[in-house]
Amino acid sequence: MKNLYLLLIVFCLSLSANAQFLNWGIKGGVNYNVNGDLRAFDGTTEIGELSSSDEIGYHFGILTEIKLPLFLYIRPELIYTHTESSYDTNGDQSTLKMDKVELPVLLGFRVFKIGRFFLGPNFSYITNTKLSVPDAIDSVSNVTYDDFVVSGQVGLGLNFGKIGADIRWETGFSDSEAAFINDNIVPDGEDFDTVLVDTSHSQFILSFYYKFK
Repeated sequence: MKNLYLLLIVFCLSLSANAQFLNWGIKGGVNYNVNGDLRAFDGTTEIGELSSSDEIGYHFGILTEIKLPLFLYIRPELIYTHTESSYDTNGDQSTLKMDKVELPVLLGFRVFKIGRFFLGPNFSYITNTKLSVPDAIDSVSNVTYDDFVVSGQVGLGLNFGKIGADIRWETGFSDSEAAFINDNIVPDGEDFDTVLVDTSHSQFILSFYYKFK
């Protein structure tokens, strides 16, 4: 929770910049996300490993844009993001769902007024993870997960007055993992009681935004 408070404080500080050089607005869009492998354990013995498949999620939030000299700008954003990844278990799909509060802080370059190129870090606080397993008799319980993740973003965008769009690629810099447990999960007649999911990720993000100033 301290990491979430830190994200909010940093974003609020960005709003205190001189209003003459500050734009702000709202944004939203879709995420095309993939996480790391899912590993199943019976006690301490690993009995299976599955690779993640891409799934579509979504995001929305607010942005600020602080103008700098030489066609440069800094864009802090405060974003709520929902992502999903799936794992094929012999024809059935297990799904990992994650909810995050994110603070990308991007350095951008304006090109011919309408073009944008940007890159920078993204600080994420994971607020919820849920794993759905088709063969589970009961719901799978989350035990632990790494709640703070640092990643990087790079992208291109177009800006037409107050409206704009961008596409960016993001990849995780830090390792992160979520653990789930349920004694009643029985895929293929073989019991396992613990699931570990590598939640470090990579994704493409398509966003649309509107600036009020």
